Amino acid sequence: MTVRGRGDGRTDDTAAIQAAIDSAASAKGGEGIVFLPAGRYRISRTIFVWPGVRVFGTGKTRPVITLGAATPGFQTGVANMLFFTGSRADTRAAPPKVPVPPPTSVPFDATIADANSGTFYSALSNVDFEIGDGNPAATAVRFHLAQHAYLSHVDFHIGSGLAGIYQVGNVGQDLRFFGGRYGILSEKTSPAWQYTLLDSSFEGQRDAAIREHEAGLTLVNTSIRNVPVGIEIDRGYGDWLWGRDVRFENVSDAAVVISNEDNVYTQIGFQDATASAVPIFARFRDSGKTVAGQGARYRIKAFTYGLTLPGLGATGKYETRVDAATIPTMPKRIPPAIRSLPPVAQWFDVRSAGAKGDDATDDTAAIQRAIDTHRVVFFPTGFYRVSGTLQLRPDTVLIGLHPDMTQIVLADDTPAFRGIGPAKGLIESAKGGTAIVSGIGLTTGGINPRATALLWKAGADSLVDDVRFHGGHGTSRADGSRIDPYNADHTGDADPAQALGRAICEPLGNRWRRRHVQQSVDAQHLRRRRPPCLEHQHAGPCVRDVRRASRARRDRPRRRQELGVPRTANRGRGGREPQLAVSRCPQFEQHPVRELSRLSRDAVAPTGAIGGTDLQF
Repeated sequence: MTVRGRGDGRTDDTAAIQAAIDSAASAKGGEGIVFLPAGRYRISRTIFVWPGVRVFGTGKTRPVITLGAATPGFQTGVANMLFFTGSRADTRAAPPKVPVPPPTSVPFDATIADANSGTFYSALSNVDFEIGDGNPAATAVRFHLAQHAYLSHVDFHIGSGLAGIYQVGNVGQDLRFFGGRYGILSEKTSPAWQYTLLDSSFEGQRDAAIREHEAGLTLVNTSIRNVPVGIEIDRGYGDWLWGRDVRFENVSDAAVVISNEDNVYTQIGFQDATASAVPIFARFRDSGKTVAGQGARYRIKAFTYGLTLPGLGATGKYETRVDAATIPTMPKRIPPAIRSLPPVAQWFDVRSAGAKGDDATDDTAAIQRAIDTHRVVFFPTGFYRVSGTLQLRPDTVLIGLHPDMTQIVLADDTPAFRGIGPAKGLIESAKGGTAIVSGIGLTTGGINPRATALLWKAGADSLVDDVRFHGGHGTSRADGSRIDPYNADHTGDADPAQALGRAICEPLGNRWRRRHVQQSVDAQHLRRRRPPCLEHQHAGPCVRDVRRASRARRDRPRRRQELGVPRTANRGRGGREPQLAVSRCPQFEQHPVRELSRLSRDAVAPTGAIGGTDLQF
């Protein structure tokens, strides 16, 4: 879906952008892709980006979403320009009751739910933001969601605004923040997983480059310049903060402000950080202690603060450890940790080679032809059926834009992947190459014993990014419906009717009660019309844990003695111990079969229910 706005910087394009996002989200499966052409798009209220929708800027220059000077609603509290939501677009027709709707949209909308641990696949890339004067509460993007989501290649010109990003989730890559009170202002992530920021920079924030708590902040190859504070952890909170190859330049107060001292939830670490004109590297908010810098320019080889274990068998204690030394000059910034994709002009559309992506045609030959003749191969959204391994060249680049909507699919029981033998890749890379696979879903089916989605033999400069390995719950079909690969009781048993219950013992006063829970067992099973053993093809299920049950019976006297339970209190009816009958496999004498002959057949529940009896002993 392409935005049909004016993009002249004067016309209000809010409705045009929102209409394109709504239309993309109304497609089958509720996910979609929106293209924003080059231009300047002025907005006047919050734009909602629904779960699973991705927005990409296109054109020779990045599009810019702007907030005009003194736009009403962006003066108090926190007010978002773009809001990545946890509620779907189709719920607006019948507004749900949201327990705690985030009060940060303009205007406030009580039907909008916050993201949660199941909010996946949302993204925005190659779009810049600009906040005009007189908007002190404005933030460019609210990005509070779960995994397989990202912001990348974005410049935030925050100006008088509050922050570039409010709340964070999953990954940020190649983000540049200019001005504002904060570059990033965040609290705990939605699923309590870490937030990783790569190859990014902050410059000129008025209060701090990053203000956060419990975000699990991980910084790699990030620079912070011309700010009073680099990273400020909120009073009363800690974080699991880790930084590698972080540069601090002209930071007047402290590179990092640490709160919540002497608490296991506060663990701070830096490796190979460099600093210039940073007199204090770390300031402890609670105690007032500081860790001073090492001259005008210095390198922090290692910095740690938190619970430290001095050695095996020793009690941990809270310590600050610093390994720092002066350096004559600041080193050059290292290359990006994540390689950029080739320019769009180099992308070859796989459909131009004859691939259909219709979830029916065998596209193996067409895709392989595209790989053999072009370095960069682009997969538009679709489901590309294959029947053999796709062999990559050393420098091949495969690109998709949505790993849920763009899948390479292997049908069940594909002949080339049958039988026993070494792993056979759906995609196989050349050994030691620099290949890239990005934004594509890989589906190996449920009955392909030798299949592996990626047989990856490429070198250190290769990249697998934004790739989803399908097959778990939430896997999408081509028609947008979802697959649940699990059986009724979420076990690995191919037939849930064969899943037997387990014995659960729990103390009740001075007695033990044994409850045998029989899950999803057909009543006919106990009438000897049992499903066959899948391994030995005999009547009745083979149960491998009889030895475990035997050990349990053998250990009962020891458990009674440890618990101080009189032996008579553990007797069954008639003073006898309940016995668990064991018979033999008709064809394999060494293989035991456990029968539930001691259970009352009348107490067994019908198929799909739970039944059983309580036995006291």
